[in-house]
Amino acid sequence: MSAVIFLFAMGFFCGSGCTNIDNPVKEGETAQLVITAGKTEVLDTEPVLLEALGGAVTIVWETEPQAFGSFSPDTGESVVYSPPDVDGTVVVTITARDDTGRSSAVQITVIDEGPPPSPGDILLNEIAWAGTLTSSYDEYIELKNKTERPFFLSYWKIENAAGSGTPLVFSGRIQKNGTFLIANYPSESEKTAITCRIDFTDSAVSLSNTFFGPFILKDSHGATFDTVGDGGDYTDNLKGDKKPSLSRYTYAGTPGWDSGFWYTEGTSVNLSDGTFGTPGAENSDTPLYTGPGEDDALAIITEFGVNTNEEIGEDWVELLITRSGNLKNLVVTDLDADDSSISGGEDVWEVAGTYILVVWSVEASIEGNTFYISDTDLPTTKDEIALLCGNTFIDGLCYSVDDKFPDDYEDLCGYGWEGDPIGSLYASRRAGDGSSGYMTAMTPASWDTSASPSPGQENR
Repeated sequence: MSAVIFLFAMGFFCGSGCTNIDNPVKEGETAQLVITAGKTEVLDTEPVLLEALGGAVTIVWETEPQAFGSFSPDTGESVVYSPPDVDGTVVVTITARDDTGRSSAVQITVIDEGPPPSPGDILLNEIAWAGTLTSSYDEYIELKNKTERPFFLSYWKIENAAGSGTPLVFSGRIQKNGTFLIANYPSESEKTAITCRIDFTDSAVSLSNTFFGPFILKDSHGATFDTVGDGGDYTDNLKGDKKPSLSRYTYAGTPGWDSGFWYTEGTSVNLSDGTFGTPGAENSDTPLYTGPGEDDALAIITEFGVNTNEEIGEDWVELLITRSGNLKNLVVTDLDADDSSISGGEDVWEVAGTYILVVWSVEASIEGNTFYISDTDLPTTKDEIALLCGNTFIDGLCYSVDDKFPDDYEDLCGYGWEGDPIGSLYASRRAGDGSSGYMTAMTPASWDTSASPSPGQENR
């Protein structure tokens, strides 16, 4: 086996936990040769790291049956043992012997892996491209084995998983009908929210927030096993407060990208911070609510004030309810922070024609038709306002472009805003064509920056 595999195994196998197997120390003996084995049960395609500690000078390795597999290097304290191709299951005894005649042995069970997997047997199963609430760099990718057999994935890769245009190379065992979790941080790191076992850790994991892959899973020979994404925009954005992963429906076993087979994860399993995702567990098949549903109220933005320093509050937005329903999934955001619903997720019902105020405050509360929210600091960026129902864009406007957050303007234009920003920290929506309604076009022409503020009532 090459030195490259040897170096990889040194970090990978010992990093995942080692098993000590040694001989009893005889009375009066000052030193004892001790073997440490990365694993005592391996597939016939799976290398295992062996270390012999306490030996003198040269350490030689032997197997019984004789010449059953190979060692790299041939001698030394640390070697990688590669078993041969077997039929069924074989127990091999590996002995380490030093120049003084001291020896130690360990038994390793070698299991026939059988034929290699076929394209579609191993699939991309979950992609946490947004990271977690603990860290935006706390990204992970999960694979799924659809077969009744385990496999050792030796030097497989995922295109664009170490940055756009850069493959992520990994190795490790995936259990039958099991998952294989690849993460940026080790499980003991304070930077990860993952609480389950991580099968492969590499700080090179880097999933673009701009380009949706394509993430292409390939074996060491270059055969494509699965493809997810098309290199375009993600179907859902990062602006929710749960940093949800993208997950494959458990019934969707066909390789290749089909958006209908994927969903935005709506539950949290094996994550300590409440991020929505299911690393190391079965996908929930429960999409994150994106709305609007039949019970949801709908609204438009009719007025706003930023840095007003008025009695009502320094920063506020007025909404007109256009469809009666529940307000719990309405979100007002400046696109730069993680925002929850204006009612804090509580059921609050309003009828069409009602005006409500959303005010940024120190603490969240509800007083009549005024909803105080505290989880978003609108004055920090001063650029856009968007109204969402769940993760679905409902209405919005651009009143400035902050040099620190130019992507927000592009995001809002992607939602439908046309033209330059309004250029004012206060504006009132204009009436439309002599009717009692409002202009709904998302352009500067729909907004009057000279009108007097009239929060909570129809614009004059």
